[in-house]
Amino acid sequence: MKHNTFSAPPSQDQPCPQSGAGVHPWIMGTANRCRVRGMREADAISFISERMTRPPSPRNEVEQAVRKAYSSNYSGSATHVWKGTKAPVRLMDIKFDPEKLKAKAQKISKPASWRHWLWERSPKRPETQNAWSFLANVFHPGEKVFVFDEMESPSPVATVNISAPMDCRVPEMLASGGRRGRGIWYLCNPVDGEWHHNPREDKMSCRSEESITRFRHAVLESDQAPPDLWLAFLAQLPICTVAIYTSGGRSVHCLFRLDARSKAEWDSFILPLKRPAKALGADANCLSAVRLTRLPGCWRPEKNGFQYLLYLNPNPPSRPLVELPVLRTRAELLKRWRILCPRWNPERQAFL
Repeated sequence: MKHNTFSAPPSQDQPCPQSGAGVHPWIMGTANRCRVRGMREADAISFISERMTRPPSPRNEVEQAVRKAYSSNYSGSATHVWKGTKAPVRLMDIKFDPEKLKAKAQKISKPASWRHWLWERSPKRPETQNAWSFLANVFHPGEKVFVFDEMESPSPVATVNISAPMDCRVPEMLASGGRRGRGIWYLCNPVDGEWHHNPREDKMSCRSEESITRFRHAVLESDQAPPDLWLAFLAQLPICTVAIYTSGGRSVHCLFRLDARSKAEWDSFILPLKRPAKALGADANCLSAVRLTRLPGCWRPEKNGFQYLLYLNPNPPSRPLVELPVLRTRAELLKRWRILCPRWNPERQAFL
């Protein structure tokens, strides 16, 4: 498994005791800890269920405990939080702090163009990729990826089977923005392509965590932060950055690798990141294992914009982008192009 420096601190959670030794009080205490951390009820149910040492009794034991902990009139004892500590601000109450983001961004020098800066450090040249070749670099042969043209759709508009070599002809309907003209998304983690019962919503689904075959990726995005400050923040994160791309609008998405062995391990990496990231402008709701994110190389008609790929590294190190070497400079490549074809592009621009 590939680790990164955003791993969770030593857990303050007590492991679930053995059956007959106080499992139910542990469930109640853990449910309240999930509440003060700002976890959604559905995530809290999953978090607790994966750690239990016995089957729930009754079957909805966990759901009842979480519902009670999250109810407005519940007042658990101090032992239901963390002994000797103050309950943290709820995740939903944390607000974006523009000054904090600005201070973080100013720790590094701002390049003349973030697009050129990322291009010079990208192992894969972004302009050589389309939507399907991007997925072929991000996922592994034999895996399936769901592609959507509607965020809330229960079924994908396409299922991409990753192979080597791979047919990288993107369907015109997807490249042009899909049937509804809202752009194109993909599910950030590979799936088995089957429908499963989702116990958190009590319905069948092909895009719930039961469908995930590997909890490999997570997504950071912001609709609030100015793009230049957001990119400066992303460049300093000590995470395994796989790709950075635009949404076809004003936001920028970052796909990073965790390679967690389970949903519980994925949660242990992500939970400590949510609070500081939200204060810096991140959408904490996007930090979920079953997350749709914009597919680069596709048109977004509703914004009259293109979902541009800015950076792609299929085998990322767990180092900040600012520590990575320059692989090629734009000036050197332009010089080479002018030598090979002097009459090409008289404005001397490599791209927009």
